[in-house]
Amino acid sequence: MIVNVIHRPAWGKQYEMFRLQQSMAHELGLKVTVLVPYDFLFDEKIVADIQEDNRQYGDEIGIWFGEIATKRMNEVFCCKEPFLWLHTKENKRRLITEVLRQFQEAFHTLPEAVGCYHMDAYSMALLRELCPRIKVSIAGCFEEGVKVFHGCNHSWYLFNEGMPWWPWYPAKNNTLRPARDEEDWAGIVAVPHLCRDLALSYEGRNDFFASHPSNIQRAMANEGAVAPYVLNLLDVHRFQERYNDGFSYTNVFVGPNWLSGSANVQDSDEITQGLYREYLEYFAALRQEGKLQDMHLSEFAGWYREHMPMGRSQVFDAKEMLYGSGKEYFWYLDPSMRVTVDPCQGGSIGDLRPFVAAQERCPGADMPQKEMASNPYLIHSQYRTGNAHHYEDGARTTLLVSHKGQTLDLADYPVKVADIARRQEKTTLTLTPAKLKFQDGLTLWLQTVYTFQNSGDILMERLITECSDPAESVEMTEYVKGCYGTTEYPEPMQGIRLELQEESGTQSLEFHYTGESISSECARQVSAEIPALETQISLRADGDAPRRAQAQEGVLFNPYYTLKLEGTGSLGKGVSTWLTLRKKK
Repeated sequence: MIVNVIHRPAWGKQYEMFRLQQSMAHELGLKVTVLVPYDFLFDEKIVADIQEDNRQYGDEIGIWFGEIATKRMNEVFCCKEPFLWLHTKENKRRLITEVLRQFQEAFHTLPEAVGCYHMDAYSMALLRELCPRIKVSIAGCFEEGVKVFHGCNHSWYLFNEGMPWWPWYPAKNNTLRPARDEEDWAGIVAVPHLCRDLALSYEGRNDFFASHPSNIQRAMANEGAVAPYVLNLLDVHRFQERYNDGFSYTNVFVGPNWLSGSANVQDSDEITQGLYREYLEYFAALRQEGKLQDMHLSEFAGWYREHMPMGRSQVFDAKEMLYGSGKEYFWYLDPSMRVTVDPCQGGSIGDLRPFVAAQERCPGADMPQKEMASNPYLIHSQYRTGNAHHYEDGARTTLLVSHKGQTLDLADYPVKVADIARRQEKTTLTLTPAKLKFQDGLTLWLQTVYTFQNSGDILMERLITECSDPAESVEMTEYVKGCYGTTEYPEPMQGIRLELQEESGTQSLEFHYTGESISSECARQVSAEIPALETQISLRADGDAPRRAQAQEGVLFNPYYTLKLEGTGSLGKGVSTWLTLRKKK
């Protein structure tokens, strides 16, 4: 595992906490990157202290672009917008130019590392233009969107969901999308602002459950000075090495304000500071065992460029370990999509983000997205409620299994991850078989295998491994219910085109909220084209044999489209179907 320890100064009494953080890390011999906000560049004592830490301990010095509209900055030009990524293009250029100028005046050099809660595409391009030395940026606050917004005081407008959970190569026109290749790349390595619990973050606000000991306290996931969860979370990230070419990553970036007198923490300052030191000590212990390597941010950027190929997929097997629920989620990411598979619901896809269209997503006061930088979803069973709390069933995928007039939904049958295999550019996820029992006594065990191709294609294989009556067969229907959006609220569905491809031609249906459908007895593919995302999602039969298919539009009270592709299964046999995403102008 590679770890980045990141600190930033604060004023007054909180400056003592910054010095305490520094001394803890230095005593343990950990490499530290100090990100300095604009106002602190004018404080001679703070600049001198940071320079001394650089001379004595080798600390890296960079810039923190968060909370940039300070009183001093407002004197430079009149705009009270607090966050860089929300400014106009003109203001972004003026801000970045001024901050770089003052940093060079203070430290007699320019930085190689910077950070912000969200580093938008335009700001990242400006940084590359104005300071080619910059190698790395904290560029996004993983899933700081609707779920987090619901849990705060309705004043934290940071929407950047659908991004990678680990370091990535950000795309030129959307820094929350991983680049396809060098031509698509923004030229800077990106890291997340903290690393999150990928089991709890799918269902709830994840700023409670992150690589930040005081956030764990805010979540009340500790008992005073006893907080094994924060160390367990680090271990869960560390164990992903087995699936990601031996690579795993975490970082910690705790502001000094958390360590003394924080209104978000219920414990004493002594306990809070002790937990932070315990976290750093765990880094040092793992390093001693040869299981962890600490790096400066820019040092890590160089390592990442050398060791991690651009376009390589990432996976994460997320096991819930705080509440003992037994829940587990599988996350997959490549330049064409991000997918979350929910074994708790039979292995259904609960979150699907299409990157294939490579659309521009850049927030700012003069940009069409305004504050909404999130990568839109095609499926999100938490925001657009899926099984089991739903009208109809919300946005999700599943397999419907029918026998003698009875239909069972695989999403009602929890399974587990049985195996994860990575071979070249393919990732295979095998789930444990689900036991399905019909009213007439027929019992079968059905296993799902997903193969992610790193091309916008997922092969879904459904196999009946056991059956109480080998002579019986069942109807098996691959089912996708989708929409699109960035929040819980529906987007306009007019213009969505549903289509069936048959041997003899094509049937199509424009979405008009009437609940109409089209069907075929011999379809090769059923699809929905979403013009707003320039994306087509399809179910396609694997092999030559056509299958029965249906596409249906929803109504205003249930604004989804539904795609179905049917087949027949029996003992030792099943259906294989491709779920594909393609760019469509």
